[in-house]
Amino acid sequence: MDSISDPYMKKINKHWHEIIGIGMYLTFESKKPIIEFEPNRIRIIAYSAEEYIGGLSDRTRDQSRKQYREACVTGALMVFVRDEQKEILRSYIFPRAEEE
Repeated sequence: MDSISDPYMKKINKHWHEIIGIGMYLTFESKKPIIEFEPNRIRIIAYSAEEYIGGLSDRTRDQSRKQYREACVTGALMVFVRDEQKEILRSYIFPRAEEE
């Protein structure tokens, strides 16, 4: 995704170490968590995928399940950005780098 056209990529990149690092994804890696990132409060939370996806609206639940399954097959990380100020929930899939 082009970070110039996406307003959240700059913040995701800035906080990538916290998103992937000890305390978030790597701590719960064996459970294949979904990470939620709130860019306005800089809050990062790891959730059980079943719990998180189950809490989504009907409109987004099926698509999110499909994306999550595809991410798991490829070893990728699924991150949701929840911007409460703009009332936006957006998902991202990031391939895992070998050094992480």
